[in-house]
Amino acid sequence: MGKLRKAIARIPLVSSLIIVMSFFIILAVILSKTTTSYANEQIQLIQAKYIVFDEKTDVGDESEHSVVHYHYIDLLPFSEEDEQAHNFYKIIYEYSSFFWCIVSITIGAVIFYFGKLQKPIKLLINASENISDDNLDFVIDYSGKDELGQLCSSFEKMRLSLMDNNRTMWRMVEEKRKLNKAFSHELRTPLTVMRGNVELLEKVYMRADVSEDKKAALLKTVSKNIERIESYVYSMGTMSKLEDQPIRPMQTCSNKLSAQLKKSLEILCQGNGLVSTFEAETESGDINVDGNVVMQVFENIVSNALRYAVKTIDVSCHISSDHLVISVSDDGAGFSEEELKTATAPYYTGNQNDSEHHFGLGLYLCKILCEKHNGALKLTNNSTTGACVIASFFCK
Repeated sequence: MGKLRKAIARIPLVSSLIIVMSFFIILAVILSKTTTSYANEQIQLIQAKYIVFDEKTDVGDESEHSVVHYHYIDLLPFSEEDEQAHNFYKIIYEYSSFFWCIVSITIGAVIFYFGKLQKPIKLLINASENISDDNLDFVIDYSGKDELGQLCSSFEKMRLSLMDNNRTMWRMVEEKRKLNKAFSHELRTPLTVMRGNVELLEKVYMRADVSEDKKAALLKTVSKNIERIESYVYSMGTMSKLEDQPIRPMQTCSNKLSAQLKKSLEILCQGNGLVSTFEAETESGDINVDGNVVMQVFENIVSNALRYAVKTIDVSCHISSDHLVISVSDDGAGFSEEELKTATAPYYTGNQNDSEHHFGLGLYLCKILCEKHNGALKLTNNSTTGACVIASFFCK
């Protein structure tokens, strides 16, 4: 029975309708023939009781046998009961074809609706209502392969796409909230310092016992904090542009991309006294990635590793399943337990002294770009020493 239902579910709607209607039309013809035949038989039986015949006998010249001939003369009046029965069977005889045609078409339409249309239509109506209510936590489970099955499949794809878009939107909103919170926190420090210095400068500026050097130092501190605020504002502008940056995957030769990554690594490591190694395990062929985004993430990860590496930086590049995976390791101190959780947060800097020159946006930028490319950024430590940052990009 299950195989029969699956086979029926694969039949297109037009073909199903033709099959169902043809079957019930044939059934209507059979029932109509049977009914009219029965009604006609009953009519003949009733009439036979009231027919008047003229009986004549013919005798042959050369034979002793005689032949009796019956000639129809007239039809006697029916009794009230037989007249009602005669009229009833006459109506059946005249209208049975129409009756069985209507009944068969109606039954066929009902069977066709409940067998092929009811479930997918109900699923599509519920799906439309859920989507209009911004509820995407449902599944359109319909296994039919006909036109409505394809429509249900398209609705399910649309639901999954909307769900992914909603998740992306909420992730972006959450990231922006975290970014604004971090920006406000980081901006508070230079503003506090600058306010204190301005208040102090107002108090001592007109005093003759305060040296010009001290006044100049206060002004320099104020100016430095203004520059830092300007840098924060610029970084916020950079982040806003990053969120609007589209991902444009293109067919790219994997060997050519590996060569570009290796050359970029060599350029970044020049003049640092560090030894770099590059290992590529990609097969010769094309992959579908945004080369600019991959290079931007790679250069940010390598630049971050350069600040903490002692002697060496090791890079590996390979394709795992449907993702391009780039791993950058250094022989520095590695990530602390706190940094493994928060190093990708905006404006996070593990070294407070280093925060004068770096805003802690490098790994955050890489994380956002990887996720926009349907990948991820993972932080870990090597088995011996040093940190390892793994960036993945969807490449199919």
